[in-house]
Amino acid sequence: MELALSELRRGVDVRLAGLEGQLALLFQRNELNERQARDQSRLIDELEDRLGAAERDQVTRGHLDNRFRQTVALLSLLAATASVAVALLTTLVGR
Repeated sequence: MELALSELRRGVDVRLAGLEGQLALLFQRNELNERQARDQSRLIDELEDRLGAAERDQVTRGHLDNRFRQTVALLSLLAATASVAVALLTTLVGR
């Protein structure tokens, strides 16, 4: 009877040790998963911040069209001023 009890105890101890090892592995995996989830969450937050900044600073097609119109208008004004100056200069030199 003693022998059977000691073998039963040894079997239970072996099984408990195996269960403890499996639990320790599960806890370790859980901690790793939580760490990865935190890292992914932080990365998502950083990307959302970068996207928000890019959306705030973006140049739209309308902005580019408006800037192009202003540049063309300024160049037209400069060309008109230059032709008036040349006409005046030509008139003055021709006298």
